[in-house]
Amino acid sequence: MAPLRASLLTTILVFSSFTSSFPNYSEQHAIGSYQLTTTDTIRDILISSSIIDEVLDDFSPSYAVAVSYPSSHESVQLGNDIPVSAVDSRPAFEFHALSPDKHADKDKKFTLILTDPDAKSRAKPKLSEMCHWIMTNLTTPIPWSPDAFKAKEGELIEYLPPSPPPKTGKHRYVFVLLEGETKHLTLPRERPHWGYGKIRHGVRDWAEENQLEVVGANFFYAANEKQ
Repeated sequence: MAPLRASLLTTILVFSSFTSSFPNYSEQHAIGSYQLTTTDTIRDILISSSIIDEVLDDFSPSYAVAVSYPSSHESVQLGNDIPVSAVDSRPAFEFHALSPDKHADKDKKFTLILTDPDAKSRAKPKLSEMCHWIMTNLTTPIPWSPDAFKAKEGELIEYLPPSPPPKTGKHRYVFVLLEGETKHLTLPRERPHWGYGKIRHGVRDWAEENQLEVVGANFFYAANEKQ
């Protein structure tokens, strides 16, 4: 993965700060730098990591999704490794159109989810997918920080910190950005399998059920220290 990412990712660095939207949010707690990629680059990485196929149907990303964990200063960067201890609280996030149009996002609503397709392990995903988080009623451009949580509506499913079991190798934790109406979304019946009772089903079935379109994704790897 590392050589592929190095060859595919562009060298444009985008520095995002919450200071304008959240005056008490320090620059140290900004989303941080992330690499702005092309639609094809993101798609190629999602295919190479089998996220397209095992988690999502093939699609052309139209949004870049930036995610970071302010308390640990870790950023999600299309397949990097992050310690489990660094992701125990809600992340900050931001998303932007890859081909910006000042009128394109008007009145659009978005939902951001976090799912684990490798529960209990990638080799034996009998609990996959595991629903870890659903944030909805989002608009863009939006910088969202955990500090603003109490003032921000839209958490359909409370954040469940990633906690891969011992000796199960690396898990992929996938953030998926969905576009579509958010007023009448149905709740997943349970976290394992998102309630659908089928291995590696969850985001696809839930999105189809709620008429949501996948428009972006980002992911990281995490593993229990005991291997």
